[in-house]
Formats: sequence, structure tokens, C-alpha cells
Amino acid sequence: MRKAHRAGLAGLAVAGLLATGYGSAQGVAAEDGGKAERQGAGVRHEPAAEAAAGDYESVLELGDGRKVHARLVKGTGVQERHQAAGGGEWSKWKTLYKTKTDLCQGVDLAEREGTVTLIADFGLYCSDGEPPTESVAGVGTGDLTDWDVDVTEDFDGWQDTSINDDGSRVVFLYDSDAGLYTLRWERSEGFGEIDRPGD
Repeated sequence: MRKAHRAGLAGLAVAGLLATGYGSAQGVAAEDGGKAERQGAGVRHEPAAEAAAGDYESVLELGDGRKVHARLVKGTGVQERHQAAGGGEWSKWKTLYKTKTDLCQGVDLAEREGTVTLIADFGLYCSDGEPPTESVAGVGTGDLTDWDVDVTEDFDGWQDTSINDDGSRVVFLYDSDAGLYTLRWERSEGFGEIDRPGD
């Protein structure tokens, strides 16, 4: 559902953010969940016991050659691991957010200047078409061992991110019928409060 209207959102929302010093939204990881990329690079993939396939995992190669792999795991939550530039062993899986609720809407990664953003959603009965009840926004920097994570409850889920040119600021975006919701992250301060339409 989110991916179906990403392009339209990016065009409208990011245009406004450019005027305030934020860069355009960055690329999303491979639509095949990174399977072809992992096979082509000869990277050993550790199968997940109950991880969903396809949209529920994403691999992104960063500008400096490192790779980030995120997945949603049923009964666990959202997990991340990363790999140094040039290959080698992946780090151990780290759970960034724990939840027992259903996987919902997939997981997206983006990056600029070493700042990596993650969007993931979970929800009760989400697999039956209900909206998310837990919307996860994550930002990883530096060696990616520590992530800032913000969870919004009973929210339809972030649709996109905009990262400024030096990677020091991020805006998470959700374009609703009521207007644009934004959540800002700054390297010096972490996450702020959600700006809602009419605030």
C-alpha cells in the first residue's frame, strides 16, 4: 500500500522540504528483498526461522560500499545487520524494535552521507487488511551499531524520508487526506515530536 504511492508523495512533500535545506528522498532497497544482490556478491545468507520473504526484508548498499540488511520477523520485530565495504562477514542480527504483532507494509531503507533511515510497520490483524498500529522510524549513523528508534502508535505509517545533504537531519513523511505529517530527526538531538496538520 505504501509503495504504491511513494512517487507521488516524494514529488509533493520533498519539493517543500528542499526550500528548508533538506535533500531529496534517497533510493529504496531492491524490490526483490536483495536476494539477487546477495547471490551475485557471493554473500552467505543466514535464513530466518520465521522471517517473511519479499517485501519484508530489504538490502541497501551505501555510498561508501557498506551494506545494510533489514528484515521484519514474525513474533520478534524489526532486525538489522550490516557488512563492511568490500564484503566479509555480516554483523550479528540486532533487534531494533521488539513486537509480537503482525508484519505490515514491508520495510524500507534509504541513505545519504552515511545516515541510514528505516521505515517499518506492524499491526494487529494487519495481514487481514487492518492499518498499522505500530509505525517504526529508525536512523543509524557511524558504524551502525547504535540506532535511534521512534515508534508511533495507531498511525498509518511513514511513507518516505528526506535526508539533507550532509546526513545530519532527516524528515519522515506521511501525506494524508488531512495534510502532511512529519517527524524530524537531528544528529545533535535525535527525534523530535510529530508535526501534524493544523498544529
